[in-house]
Amino acid sequence: MSSFFRRIRRRIGRMRLTGIPLGRPSSTILVFIMTAVMLLLLAGGVYNIMIQPPVLLPTASNPIFYYYGLGDQSWSESFIAILLFAIGSAGGFLSYRSTRYAYKPREAVMLLAVGIILMFLAFIGCEYVIWAKRGL
Repeated sequence: MSSFFRRIRRRIGRMRLTGIPLGRPSSTILVFIMTAVMLLLLAGGVYNIMIQPPVLLPTASNPIFYYYGLGDQSWSESFIAILLFAIGSAGGFLSYRSTRYAYKPREAVMLLAVGIILMFLAFIGCEYVIWAKRGL
């Protein structure tokens, strides 16, 4: 799979726009784009785009951010899911970064603790959304 992404990166790097070379995209930008696509797919963005008719956003007269039942999903639910998944991903990233501070144990423990707390909050948030959708 990594060779597939390497080939795509090389092709993007070789693209030219009106005769001006674009150059290679930075790996940070590629990671952010891939993370955004992953979050969109995990949160059900494709479902929201493809559903006919689209499930509506909450209004002033109907301020519900989620629909009861696990069969439908609104845009606001997808946004909440993307936000919770991003918080969990940030917690995982912070936990991973804590391993780089082997000679600074205080910073390593702080990063690990913040990462675990963020992942736990994301988990609790996802469980609450599912609990609310089931109408319990």
